[in-house]
Amino acid sequence: MSSRRYREHSAKQTNPIYNTFLVITVGLSVLELSQLILDPRNAASLTTLDVNGVVTSMFEGMFLSADTLVSFMAVLVAWLLSGLIAGVRAKNGFWGAVAGVFGTIIGAGFLSIFNLSLLEESTALSQFILGTAACALAACIAAYATGSATKVKETVKPKPTRKAWDASKTKEVWTCNRCGASIPPGAFSCPSCGEPVIE
Repeated sequence: MSSRRYREHSAKQTNPIYNTFLVITVGLSVLELSQLILDPRNAASLTTLDVNGVVTSMFEGMFLSADTLVSFMAVLVAWLLSGLIAGVRAKNGFWGAVAGVFGTIIGAGFLSIFNLSLLEESTALSQFILGTAACALAACIAAYATGSATKVKETVKPKPTRKAWDASKTKEVWTCNRCGASIPPGAFSCPSCGEPVIE
């Protein structure tokens, strides 16, 4: 009888696309929240429903340079948090890391679409790419760590032992589970159909 694999618990891995979308939404949401905390003036854009102003403030937070290093830490935490959540949802280190990387890159790409004019200078472009890479790396590491920690474990069910039955230890007459024929003492299999005897 071949060994069978079974889930140790009923938790299932979630769809990688869903996890990527989760990284994008959580990352951008926490990113905007961090920008509001660091610069309360950004709240004006949010209260007046100025979408361009909100997106621009989030986009500018993705720049990594010596001048923005302190404020960038909050942005890094935003994507780090999104990676943590994605890893827990993925329950797999590899797929959690994939969702963390692609979710961050797609989220940053979404912000850049509305602010292409700000990337015309090579310095700004390099700072944005560097910031995106750092955020993607943070999300990747966080997602891999939590995904590995919550991974759905697979164990191998022990293979039943196969041995001949001893008639001296029981008064019962053994019969084959497949064909119903009587099995003589010392037999390893059914003499009629060949079904193995498993005790």
